[in-house]
Amino acid sequence: MPYDDIPPLLPPADMPAVRTEADLHRAWSLLIGRLGFPDRRLWLLFLDHGGRPSGPLLTLDNLGDGPYDLPVGDLVTICREILRGPGGGGSVAMLITRPGSDDWHVGDRAWARYLTAATHRVGGQVWPVHRANDRHLAAVPVEESGALAT
Repeated sequence: MPYDDIPPLLPPADMPAVRTEADLHRAWSLLIGRLGFPDRRLWLLFLDHGGRPSGPLLTLDNLGDGPYDLPVGDLVTICREILRGPGGGGSVAMLITRPGSDDWHVGDRAWARYLTAATHRVGGQVWPVHRANDRHLAAVPVEESGALAT
């Protein structure tokens, strides 16, 4: 999506349902708006069984270059507790963002593998992890995610 074609920000409650990977990519575009990030940030989008955003859109800010300071068990527990809460159920989609427009590097790949493993441990629908920098928003390719191709 060209930089000028990014739609205006929408609150999660006003978002269309996410049913496909293309829907998820569009949802991330709608939620983050223009590309450009002050720090590395993890975004968690909770979806109900019908694919509608539900619960909070959470961000964890000022993350390190790699996922080494965020225990995967803690992330999985947070996601499971929110999904099991009132009106819960469904799934969680994850996006990792960072500043800069340089190519994806080893830290980005470490985050991709870490988040892919976390999504599988949370359970429910497993969405492809997305990543964005100041130039690109994309799903992490399977070969970089550590997931088995289906």
